[in-house]
Amino acid sequence: MPRIVRRILTTAVLVVAVLVFAFPLYYLVVTSLKTKAELYSAVPTLFPQNPTIAPYVSVLVTRGMSGLLLNSVIAGLSATVLALAVAFAITYPLTRLPIGRGLRSFVLNWALSLRFLPPIAVVIPYFTIVRSVGLYNQLPALILVYTIFNLPLAIWMLKGFLEEIPLEIEEAALVDGATRWRAFRTVLLPLASTGLLAAGIIVFAFDWAEFLFAFILTATPQAMTFPVGVQGLVTQFEIIWNDMAAGGTIAIVIPLLLMLLARRYVMTGLTFGVIREK
Repeated sequence: MPRIVRRILTTAVLVVAVLVFAFPLYYLVVTSLKTKAELYSAVPTLFPQNPTIAPYVSVLVTRGMSGLLLNSVIAGLSATVLALAVAFAITYPLTRLPIGRGLRSFVLNWALSLRFLPPIAVVIPYFTIVRSVGLYNQLPALILVYTIFNLPLAIWMLKGFLEEIPLEIEEAALVDGATRWRAFRTVLLPLASTGLLAAGIIVFAFDWAEFLFAFILTATPQAMTFPVGVQGLVTQFEIIWNDMAAGGTIAIVIPLLLMLLARRYVMTGLTFGVIREK
């Protein structure tokens, strides 16, 4: 096949793929800018004829979902920081200290098994435990559950990052008189900052989008997260489409902005350790 034909076919496939993935997001944004009259018109439109931000005002102000948005930010950031801290505490001795292969494999396989566990399989036990300890309808319960479920992802990502940092760099600092803590703080931590940032953004994205546990473990706006609030727009009598579209757009914006602002670090972190010397 001639090169020009291959290039044209590749470009055509890529354009189709972009349209398939981008069109739903575009239509979501367009729907959030439509009036109710235009939304329920007989002929759907791809461009809002009279753009309005009324659905955004309705979601954030009238319906008071700005508080739910704050809950999502607090729960997501807290769970991300906690998951990274615990994961670093687990992966540091696994990658930097002389630990037996059996123990190392057991810890990593245990973490992996947690990731493959379906959330629906443990939601009832978690609900019972949370009710028993008095954390029902409180943000600390969500933070702990989010941390537990995203800990395996953080462990495996940080493991890959730390394994790629030469152990000799840290040993050189110890030879120069640095303590283990100082070598960790001044040598290893700065070198691992890219991996921490990449893992943090990905873990936060999972925390931000979580729905099942937030739906089961909360009951009032005091602890509800934003995805649960958006789901509440599906009522017994109607589905408030433009408000749902506005809520979906808001929910997409924050992780998307994080990914765009830190895309270089995320891509570096995701490809860290892909190429290895033989």
